[in-house]
Amino acid sequence: QGARALILDLRDNGGGLLDEAINVASIYIPDGTIVTTRGRSQPMQVYTATGHAISSSIPMAVLVNRDTASAAEIVTAALQQRGRAKVIGTRTYGKGVFQEIEPLPGGGALDITVGEYFTPNGQNLGGGGVREGQGIKPDIYVADDLRAHTDPVLAMGERTVAAEVR
Repeated sequence: QGARALILDLRDNGGGLLDEAINVASIYIPDGTIVTTRGRSQPMQVYTATGHAISSSIPMAVLVNRDTASAAEIVTAALQQRGRAKVIGTRTYGKGVFQEIEPLPGGGALDITVGEYFTPNGQNLGGGGVREGQGIKPDIYVADDLRAHTDPVLAMGERTVAAEVR
């Protein structure tokens, strides 16, 4: 209530559930595509914003790094590609696939990759197979500096949104 700018820090966020990524992105994006999934034995599915987003006139930045992955990348890509937020930091992990767990007799299980995620502009973040994925390229590149007394990525995020506050 009353916020004049927003910073979403997804650095070191390894992701989570697809439904939660859609719910988080929907807080900031009022409508349209968040992510599309495609699999070999599954039909293409388009996931859209659920509505009731906060005002898109509030400036926003998303902070990311190499350990931003999976569902966190889905949120980041949707916010960036839909023009809702500037992405600041370093390139993300690049996990463009999803898995299903197949239980085995005796209590074991197989985690099998069954499909790929595609961002609103059709990009798959992964590299395919064992290759490193391309991830999300930030709008403003700033590396984390663990030796610094201040957080350069957060500082850039603050400057970026402050410059857009009306």
